[in-house]
Amino acid sequence: MNVAIEGLCLLESFPFMIQLSPRQNSLQNRQAIMRNDHARSEPTDLLSAAELHRRARPCSPDHRIDSAPEEPVLQGHLRFFRIGSEVSVHCVDATELCNKRSSGECPAGLSVNILLQGQVSFAVGAERYRCSAEVKPMGIALMLQEAEPFTRFLTAGMHVCKVNVSVSRQWLRERLGDAQAARVLQRNIRLWAAEPAQVQLARSLCALSEKSSTSTIAIEVMALQLIDAVVSAAENTAPSVAPVQLAQSADELRRMLEPYIQGECDLTGLADNLGMSVSTLQRRFKRLCGVTVMEYVRSQRLEQARRALLLQGMSLQQAAYIAGYDHPSNFVSAFKRVFGSTPAALVKAHRYPADD
Repeated sequence: MNVAIEGLCLLESFPFMIQLSPRQNSLQNRQAIMRNDHARSEPTDLLSAAELHRRARPCSPDHRIDSAPEEPVLQGHLRFFRIGSEVSVHCVDATELCNKRSSGECPAGLSVNILLQGQVSFAVGAERYRCSAEVKPMGIALMLQEAEPFTRFLTAGMHVCKVNVSVSRQWLRERLGDAQAARVLQRNIRLWAAEPAQVQLARSLCALSEKSSTSTIAIEVMALQLIDAVVSAAENTAPSVAPVQLAQSADELRRMLEPYIQGECDLTGLADNLGMSVSTLQRRFKRLCGVTVMEYVRSQRLEQARRALLLQGMSLQQAAYIAGYDHPSNFVSAFKRVFGSTPAALVKAHRYPADD
């Protein structure tokens, strides 16, 4: 099932929590957990797939990412906090470096996100979502009675800034009672325009997370304030998000293709990221855009090559490489077919007469 929601934010809810018995959940053990988290979660400029997996694995045994271990996947700030065994906080302000899938299990409970910047795609259970905060910061709550499979689709070049606070089902039951906790968790996915106070809390959490000497008490206070605000306002939020079709327009499809213009255009990976089969992608793109996916990609690469020739003074061979051609003669033929003139003729037409 595919879902496209304007403004819907990322719910990256890998269970970054450890399981402790009630007897272990003393102040001393909580402080040890916090110290251990800070030691393992220092901000990093470049995060590889192996490092992402290393951080997720202790808390999500089924975590996997379809990337070579050494491949960089994020650049920027990323930090996790675990508070006891039932609460986790995740702050990210980073650029995604590849088109990959990162999967795990989203535990039963409440996961709240404030997306401050960027656009994300993910799947929960059998439904897929594509979400944006381009217009304004957005809030999203994932409320699950039972654990669900979760996959996050990274998008090369996308900068995402968000805060995630997750609490377990047991945490909710102990504080709200069984009946109210059940009412909260039956709501599934809830969307709202983040209120100024919520945005401020999220920004403050991000800022605190970037300091190596951050007080976990301060993190916990802000995180629980955010959870309280969401639970209190749950009755007034929009109805649970209903699935709708992805890619309703030609412009939307073309925007989705932008990351694939450069480099290899993997139709299977693209279709998977869009939540459809390759045949459905081809058919829909042809109907909406009038050309096939590969015809469109080739034309856009040729347009990039034309701009490189005219605006950057690149050589014919360099322009051919940008367009994806190994042999300049093939590039010249394709260029003339699309633009009606050869690259040399085009460049000549844009020279000063004195240069001829």
